[in-house]
Order: sequence, then structure tokens, then C-alpha cells
Amino acid sequence: FTGDELLGLPLKAPNATYEKVYTLPLLSISMNKGTGVVTSVPSDSPDDYVALKTLKDKPDYAAKFGITPDMVDPFEVVPIIEIEGYGDASAVFMCEKLKIKS
Repeated sequence: FTGDELLGLPLKAPNATYEKVYTLPLLSISMNKGTGVVTSVPSDSPDDYVALKTLKDKPDYAAKFGITPDMVDPFEVVPIIEIEGYGDASAVFMCEKLKIKS
């Protein structure tokens, strides 16, 4: 199978805040290289934060990947680590500070 067949599948992630999460595309990589699922950390990874925000803000774009609003809208950034000077959501902090949209 191909990696895009994994998109939108519900998962139970160990130690997650949410009971169920979904596989989402990482918009900054080629979908033609490899398959697999990696953990998304939108609190601390700018790529992950921007990808989640884009999928939330652009439902028509998300639909191209088979992603529906119920797969992204209920999910908020979950703080993982505290970085001095950047807070507990460093990706959000830096994207907002530098006005990064996508």
C-alpha cells in the first residue's frame, strides 16, 4: 500500500491527551517517499504546527487528502516541554512572532 492510504485513519496513541487521533499529512515532505506514521508535535515543531493549522484553516485543501474537519478541528496544541524564553508551545510562539503562515 501507499502512504496516502494511511491518511485519516484513527489511532490510539500511548500517553496522548486525546483518546483518538488521526493520521495527517505532513505538508512539507514528499508523499512519494516511503510510508509510515510519525508523531506530530505541533507544540514544538513549526512544520507540524503549520500543517495542523493549514488543515484546520483550509478544509477544501484538507479534503484533497481525505481529511475532514472532525479529524483536525477538535485538536489543540498540547504542551510537551517548556523552553525558556519560548514557553510551552515554542512552535506556536515562533510562527506567530515571525508571521509564518505556511
